[in-house]
Amino acid sequence: MKTRMMVIASAILGVVGLVGAAVWAQGPGMGPHGPFGHFGGFGPFAAHHGLRQLDLTAEQKTQIKGILKSHREEFHASLEKLRTLHQTVGKIAHQPDIDEAAIRAAVGQAVGPLGDLAVLHVRVRQEIDAVLTPEQRQKAEALHEKLRSHVEEIRKSMHEIGDDLLEDAS
Repeated sequence: MKTRMMVIASAILGVVGLVGAAVWAQGPGMGPHGPFGHFGGFGPFAAHHGLRQLDLTAEQKTQIKGILKSHREEFHASLEKLRTLHQTVGKIAHQPDIDEAAIRAAVGQAVGPLGDLAVLHVRVRQEIDAVLTPEQRQKAEALHEKLRSHVEEIRKSMHEIGDDLLEDAS
């Protein structure tokens, strides 16, 4: 039974980690590679991660950089909350005795910051879309759809791994 609980806790940590990765991929912010990370020069923003592929004008680049910078603090505040919660769940999950209530409480606290990031994502996407031409928006949506498909493949793989772990633990 204890092994099964450890598998479940590990699965929760994996899901929280995957959510964190997805969140990082969906929000604008400062990354280790400068103010806009390494995704097309404009940061880890999933809907427009390939902005370089959109043949933006210099004016569009300036406008988009301004949009991303204007939301930087909001993004970082929500992301920092999620990082802290992820660390908390990790600490709880590595204790000798499983504290299911504490794990559930910590994971439950992620709802607020995840909601904040979802709203921010939509707000920033709309602001950027207003700067793009119809053709650029169409191409950006195709790139976003490709990324969504990739994230879905990762999610399915994580689900299969979790199923395999649960079967092995039985």
